[in-house]
Amino acid sequence: MRWILDACTLIYLVKTDLIEHFIMLLKYPLVIDSSVFKEVVIDGKVNTHPDAFKAENILEKFKIPVINIDISKDVYLFRDAGETSCYILAKEEGICMTSDERAYKKFITLGMNVIRLDTFYFQKCIDGVLNKKEFLEILRRLEENNATKPKSILFFIEQLQKREINND
Repeated sequence: MRWILDACTLIYLVKTDLIEHFIMLLKYPLVIDSSVFKEVVIDGKVNTHPDAFKAENILEKFKIPVINIDISKDVYLFRDAGETSCYILAKEEGICMTSDERAYKKFITLGMNVIRLDTFYFQKCIDGVLNKKEFLEILRRLEENNATKPKSILFFIEQLQKREINND
């Protein structure tokens, strides 16, 4: 099993300064596809996005594998190469992590292992890896960068309150 990030999720993790913390929470290896690397790092550097340099440094520091795969057979299913590569890698043996609602729904429809970034952190809170205060701070940072929505935040808060009432 392995975690596969699409481009938007990698960008959000870098923008929120959560990427290193995120990597430390993983139980399985993390990989990205070369199309995600191209979109986030190579194209980002060409367009002088400071996050591109930061993403490259983090990927190097943690030795995150960049996998080359042929996406040509499945690219028609998705909007971009990053989503397509996430789909292919998850099919092989992995869990795709996306913050893109449309991609998430498509992955679910296709029966893929997929999780949203905010849901990943919610699960870590439920598992006791994060406390409520840490989780809410992460949600705040994600929301500031449009990586989650107020509706999702409300859902998570309601779920935590239910768990507190039920002593879960």
